[in-house]
Amino acid sequence: MSARQQLRLDIIVKLEMGVMDRPTAALVLNVSQRTLKRYIHDYRDAGILSCLHGNQGKAPHVKISEDLKDLCMKLMREKYYDFNMLHALDKINQDLDVNIKREVFRNWCHEKGLVKRHRKRRKKPRYYRVRMQQEGLMIQMDGSHHKWFGGFESCLIVVIDDATGEIASAEFFKGETTFGCLKVLKNLVKKKGAFNILYVDKAGVFGGVKRTGFSQVERALGELGTQVIYANSPQAKGRVERLFETLQDRLIPEMRIAGVRTFRQANKFLQQVYLPQLHNPKFSCDPESPISAYRPQSLHQDLDSIFCVKEYRKVGKDHTISFEGTKYMLSNKFEFSIASQRIEIRIADTGKWYAQYGEQKIDLIKVKKLAKSAA
Repeated sequence: MSARQQLRLDIIVKLEMGVMDRPTAALVLNVSQRTLKRYIHDYRDAGILSCLHGNQGKAPHVKISEDLKDLCMKLMREKYYDFNMLHALDKINQDLDVNIKREVFRNWCHEKGLVKRHRKRRKKPRYYRVRMQQEGLMIQMDGSHHKWFGGFESCLIVVIDDATGEIASAEFFKGETTFGCLKVLKNLVKKKGAFNILYVDKAGVFGGVKRTGFSQVERALGELGTQVIYANSPQAKGRVERLFETLQDRLIPEMRIAGVRTFRQANKFLQQVYLPQLHNPKFSCDPESPISAYRPQSLHQDLDSIFCVKEYRKVGKDHTISFEGTKYMLSNKFEFSIASQRIEIRIADTGKWYAQYGEQKIDLIKVKKLAKSAA
């Protein structure tokens, strides 16, 4: 299944689950509402097969019989083994009074390993994907490990708007961590608002194959109503992949001239000098539609409580929980028992954490372990 077919399937499934509306789906797939309606109808009738071409997997009516193929390969192996392919094909067509095409015969020879001179196989064809029409409709995100500054390896995490090519948020970290990705996304939402789709690879931090069905990034964006779509190849998210080539070519020497040596200096130069003055004005473009797809942040939304790591603990019958090897007692006064309920632990990137039950913050008292008496 191609990247385009996979994207179509992902969008239709999200529509059927009710987590995406039709106008947004039509924009992402770059089709009309009528075509989208046909896609949905086909999916309901045929399921995943509706995304495949009707002739896929079918043998063409002009396919040559297996008996003739085996006979040709036998002659090639036993009689014309020292001929080049074109020469052998001329002889076989003459001997059998057939008209086998050059490319068909070449594929047969490659399949059986009967090629005298192997040539480097051409790369798989990749096709240009049209940009999204609106700013904020799709955001691409990735991290690049490189010796960006100071002679040691660090990771630059970047989010780029698919419609404009603008680097909307970026920061240097020691690695591509959950906290780093959450911080970059939080800065973007603070600056411009919530976006519609995050397009990323299948790395575990984004909820890919290593953490199928859950990741902190996927959970946080779900609370904002943002969908996460996974690319099946690096080429599928080529804009952010090619971006790192540009940054390695331009950002590194700019930081060298500026004397950048530490993370603090690097992030300050990146966010205050390079992006607003040197990169975005030169490499970004205007979106096709002037209407932004960013959704303004609600006044009631606490982004710190969304873009954090959340874990859950079960309340014991004695109203205690365990976290990081330590037992804590819930000191809040409850009208009814909350034993067997789940307490939410919210952990910030600073390492600080607190407990939450619904809308109520939980006060915890550390339970001291008594020393064992000597026997």
